[in-house]
Amino acid sequence: MTSAPQSVLILDWQDNLIAFDGHRQTIAFGSRPGVDLRIPRPCVSRLHARIERRRDAFVLVDESTNGTFVQTEDERVVLVRRGELRLWGEGLISFGEPLVEASAVRFRHD
Repeated sequence: MTSAPQSVLILDWQDNLIAFDGHRQTIAFGSRPGVDLRIPRPCVSRLHARIERRRDAFVLVDESTNGTFVQTEDERVVLVRRGELRLWGEGLISFGEPLVEASAVRFRHD
């Protein structure tokens, strides 16, 4: 019996592409050096949020004071503050400030 291929989450921010597949379990975002995707802005916490792979789902976990804004494929914008949200389809993520498409991290499933 062959298992179905796992989906890959593609993250795109200012010409930085990260393909998040089954080889690692977490991607960290923040303003400090050493995180997987460094976003050096005043409103971004040193370790702002992370995305975890849980079975066949990707879950954004916010650890910040300012929260994370997520726009999902249905164009609904959700503020996640010290909580979590399952990412589905494609959309945008903004760390610490309201969502502006030009500066947001784009995500999509492949």
